[in-house]
Amino acid sequence: MEEGGKMKKVVISCSVFYKELLDLTGDEQITIEFLPQGLHDIPDCSKMKDQIQAKIDQVEAQKDYDYIILAYGFCSGGVEGLQTEKASLVVPIVHDCIPLLLGQKDIKDDLDSNRTFYLSRGWIDCSGDTYKHYLAMTDQIEQWIDRFEQYQKEDEDALVEWPDLDQYNIIRSYDQDTAEYISYQCLKGYQMIALIDNDKLAPIHYQYAQQMHNFIEDILIRNGGQKLDYKEVEGSLEFLKKLLYFDQLDKTEREELFLITPSKKPLQLEKYII
Repeated sequence: MEEGGKMKKVVISCSVFYKELLDLTGDEQITIEFLPQGLHDIPDCSKMKDQIQAKIDQVEAQKDYDYIILAYGFCSGGVEGLQTEKASLVVPIVHDCIPLLLGQKDIKDDLDSNRTFYLSRGWIDCSGDTYKHYLAMTDQIEQWIDRFEQYQKEDEDALVEWPDLDQYNIIRSYDQDTAEYISYQCLKGYQMIALIDNDKLAPIHYQYAQQMHNFIEDILIRNGGQKLDYKEVEGSLEFLKKLLYFDQLDKTEREELFLITPSKKPLQLEKYII
């Protein structure tokens, strides 16, 4: 704890939140360590857990903190078992990142989240979504790479992480029908594309979301599925702000929103998984 009673905090975050967190912290001295969005793409989440744990170990070796804040949801168990040596570990009690982007813990009254493909600035900039994979498999991704490179030149805060194109060296020989079939199998359960607008979007994000919607809807219809809805949803930074400054909340709200695990104790999610 610093002089004056101020807690020393560091944030370890998925890059999907990069713009929101940078704007929320502003000039304040809160260190943020970003990790790639794609860590939870592996079904058993082992890569995600290992890299977050490595980052926890790294930041604790560099400096003594009172709290290490994880800007992650439970992510299918990807944060289960994480542990600190000295700091307490803080994680929001949400299954994924969407409630943090929308600013509310329970979003099921607004949209059927199980059948909605959510996009945000960070998701578009940093994720390897199915549309990008399809474009890579069919040698069409360079058009978007060029557009995002221009966007980065115009916005100094932009962080763009593209999927590793080397992994497509073998499957780039797939014909378009095969690439579409693979994409359809990934997308056939969705009923809506929802773009989360929290005042952080640039024109390229609206363009990308709309073209991704057109791509998915076309595949669904041609394979006997239904039309795909598109919606722009107002987001909020309130939940993320509370995460950053959880120590300023009253005890009841803090315990309702966040799981705080003391040092040397593995983070356990069992009672929160439903």
